[in-house]
Amino acid sequence: MKGTKKLLCLTLSLVLMGMTACSTQNTPAPSAEPSGDPQTTSAALQDSDVDVLVIGAGGAGLSAAVSALENGASVIVVEKMSIMGGNTLRSGGAFNSYDPEGQASTKMDDSLKATVEKLLAVEPINDAHKQLIEDVQKQYDEYLASGSDSLFDSPEWHALQTLDAGDYIGNVDLILTLTRNTLDTKKWLTTNGTVWDPTIRTVIGALWNRSAQTTNGSGADFIQALSTQAEKNGAQIYLDTKAESLLQEDGKVTGATITNADGQTVTVNAKSVVMATGGFAANVDMRVEYNTEWADLGESIATNNHPGATGDGIVMGKAVGADLVDMQWIQLMPLFPVSGGGISGYVNNAIYVNKEGQRYVNEDNRRDVLAQGALNQTDKLFFVINDQTEIDSVQIPQDKLDYMVEAGMLFKGETVEELAENMGVPAENLKKTIEDYGKAVDAQKDEFGRSTWGARLDNPPYYAASYTPAVHHTMGGLKINTEAQVLNAAGEAIPGFYAAGEVTGGIHGTNRVGGNAVPDALVFGKIAGANAAAQK
Repeated sequence: MKGTKKLLCLTLSLVLMGMTACSTQNTPAPSAEPSGDPQTTSAALQDSDVDVLVIGAGGAGLSAAVSALENGASVIVVEKMSIMGGNTLRSGGAFNSYDPEGQASTKMDDSLKATVEKLLAVEPINDAHKQLIEDVQKQYDEYLASGSDSLFDSPEWHALQTLDAGDYIGNVDLILTLTRNTLDTKKWLTTNGTVWDPTIRTVIGALWNRSAQTTNGSGADFIQALSTQAEKNGAQIYLDTKAESLLQEDGKVTGATITNADGQTVTVNAKSVVMATGGFAANVDMRVEYNTEWADLGESIATNNHPGATGDGIVMGKAVGADLVDMQWIQLMPLFPVSGGGISGYVNNAIYVNKEGQRYVNEDNRRDVLAQGALNQTDKLFFVINDQTEIDSVQIPQDKLDYMVEAGMLFKGETVEELAENMGVPAENLKKTIEDYGKAVDAQKDEFGRSTWGARLDNPPYYAASYTPAVHHTMGGLKINTEAQVLNAAGEAIPGFYAAGEVTGGIHGTNRVGGNAVPDALVFGKIAGANAAAQK
């Protein structure tokens, strides 16, 4: 039995990294039409026996399904929503990975060297951190001795940045499992139908030039490729099918009780279960319960997550003895669209200004810093400003730009003064801001500590879009080990129980690095699927 396959694209903008459903560089017009395969229907799930049951059909779940199938297991995937994809579908699809070939054209400047040297000088908090510093130091010394002027990077440097960005809360072993497997997973995705844009950039909050994307700049591309491969290899995928509780026998997870598409309660017995239901950003009650860091995460704060991100897997896991970790760390995405559009989520050729027409933050900083900075501005609102240089970089057709301007999704100006008038900000302030930014680009230095530099903003026409922060990523969840096994309070693996993606915690600490969410889901999904299959 094949399940329903629907990939709906609800795009309202060109690119809003991790923001809108199917956000892409090339699809500005709103659409309610299915993308990918046409809608089909199938019989509802019945009582079944299977090797691996995957709960959730987002990026983590589908990668687990494909991986389990590759390792000889039979697979059933259940998804409570009527479409596959979860938050991966809504993402811009940024995939951070050390990739020497793709990064070769990026040059290493003094500000980037200073970034490396700053983290290498941090006092280690534990032996794992100490070892990580020593590993990166050795790699960096070898890099300097080589005389190369290309960007320095390694899985260990990626890990050190991830650890630092999360305020040294993340588990080093989990972080290294992520960063040391990204390139292999990227290649695995290629073999499973993913087509990559060759250009490596820096997405918002990524901290380093290692963000790859698919040719369409959309997380939907991963879902399309993985779901096609899963079904091709024999996975049974059921939509509108909700896992209610896990089955457990003698401490081992043995399947789940499920409500099928007809509203009937059925049982799926499985040799192992992979939980991949995502986080809880769309569950206001859970946000309020666990929040300790933000002034307010109640109903007044929107989320850019899909409506199914309600923490179901965390609740089910807790009921069978799973330990939880980092639940209080909830990330706000600064770039939630107010006007409904934008040029790109890349930092290189952009500045952020408030309603007074002034910069107020280092644009390549951590997402929590960017979000708090935005919350401190008038009406909690800011604008991202680009010029023709960024248009040319991401290759946006003029007709699509015109559509967005006409629809009020973008503000446009042939001059800075015209842009300011359309934005409703003081023209004198905005002109000075852009002039000062040009000087900062020339000097590769500014008062905010920016280290990612592109071109001056002196190539009209100019474009701007308005944003405010929204709940974006919940860093806490089920505690796992490097094999993607779910752990109990004693730190022991619960037999037959695996998890991957945003339903888990322990990797990102206090703050997730931009571009790390998709590889987190896909890397650990792949690991979970392979290990779950071994249980058969």
